[in-house]
Amino acid sequence: MASDVEDILAAVRGLPPHDQREILRRLTESLAPDEKAIDRANENFWNSRSIDEIIREQQVAPIYDLRTLAFSDWPEDESVDDLIAYIYAQRAANCMA
Repeated sequence: MASDVEDILAAVRGLPPHDQREILRRLTESLAPDEKAIDRANENFWNSRSIDEIIREQQVAPIYDLRTLAFSDWPEDESVDDLIAYIYAQRAANCMA
């Protein structure tokens, strides 16, 4: 990808200054909607919302029965300790990568 960008830059540098500015103007205009979305997301991040607002937004229903959270395909021959050991091993492997 870096070589593609360098090739594009070399081609643009070979154009007259007016054409270079026009390319820059059009590229900037094409990125403007993305920048506005980023600005809105940044603004939303810093606005505090109540837990009730978040629940309504995410349409979260209360859990009345813990069995609904159970993983039905859990292997019977594996203990919770096996799961925890696996999680720690995966985290360690990810740290080394």
